[in-house]
Amino acid sequence: MTALLATIAAAVFGCSDFLGGVARRREAASAVSFISQVFGFGSLLVALAVLRQPVPGVPEIALGALAGASGGLGVLMLYAALASGRMGVVAPITAALAGAIPVAFDLATGAKLTGTGLAGIGLALVAVVIVSVTPSPEQEGHPEHGLRAVLLAVGAGLAFAGFFTLLSFTDPDAGLWPLFGARLGSVPLLGLLGVTRGVSLRVSREAMPATIGAGVLDMVANVAAMFALQMGPLAVAAALTSLYPVSTVLLARSVLGERLHTWQRAGVVLALGAVVLTALP
Repeated sequence: MTALLATIAAAVFGCSDFLGGVARRREAASAVSFISQVFGFGSLLVALAVLRQPVPGVPEIALGALAGASGGLGVLMLYAALASGRMGVVAPITAALAGAIPVAFDLATGAKLTGTGLAGIGLALVAVVIVSVTPSPEQEGHPEHGLRAVLLAVGAGLAFAGFFTLLSFTDPDAGLWPLFGARLGSVPLLGLLGVTRGVSLRVSREAMPATIGAGVLDMVANVAAMFALQMGPLAVAAALTSLYPVSTVLLARSVLGERLHTWQRAGVVLALGAVVLTALP
C-alpha cells in the first residue's frame, strides 16, 4: 500500500507542478505559489469539516507545522535557485536529495528492506535525476549555473527531505490534521516573503484556473504522500514520491507538445521499473 500511495502522490504532484508551471508563464512564481497554497489549504479545511476528524494533540499539529515550514523554505530556495541557475542542474539536485536523504535516514535507523525493494529505490533515484537533468528548449536559455544556484538547490533538497521525514513521524490516527499544521507553517512563510520583497501576490483571471488546480492537486498529493510516509517504510515512500518530475514531463509532452529527450524516455522506463520492484513483497 505504501508503494501505491507514494506512486499516486508522485503522479498528482507532477500534475500540480505542470499546472503551476502553466500559471507561472503568466504570473510571478511567488504569487502563483502563495495563491495555490491558499486554495490547497481551503480544500483541506473543507475535507476536515466534512470528515469531522477529532483534533489530535498539539505534538501532531506541531510536527506538521515544522514539516510545512521546511517544505515552504524548500520552495523559496528552489525558486531562488531556478532564478539564478539552469533548471537542468537545479532540478535533479533538489529531487535527488529530497529522495535520497530520507532513504539514508531510514536505512541508518534500522529499516529492513528486501533486495527488490532496495533495487527499486535505487532505480527511482536514478530515474528522477535522468528525467530532470535534460533541459527543455525553453529552459536552455536560462543562465549558466553557479555556486549560488547549486548551494540553493542543495538547500532546497535538504528542506524537502525534512518535509518528508517529519511527516513520517506523525501518527496515522491524527488523520489530516498534520497537513493543517503544515499549511500553518508554509502559507504565512510564503506570504511574508512576498510582502517583504514588495511582490504582488495577486494572479490574473486567466492564470487563476491553473493556479487553483495546482493548489488543490498539491493538497491531494500531500494527503497521499502523508499516508504513504506514515505507513512506511520511509525509504520506499520518499523515493517513489520523488518521481513527480516524470508525470510533469509526460504532461508537457502530451499537452504542450514539448520534446521528450531520449534520456527522459529512459528515465520514464526506469521509473516504471522502480515502482514495480518496490511494490513486490
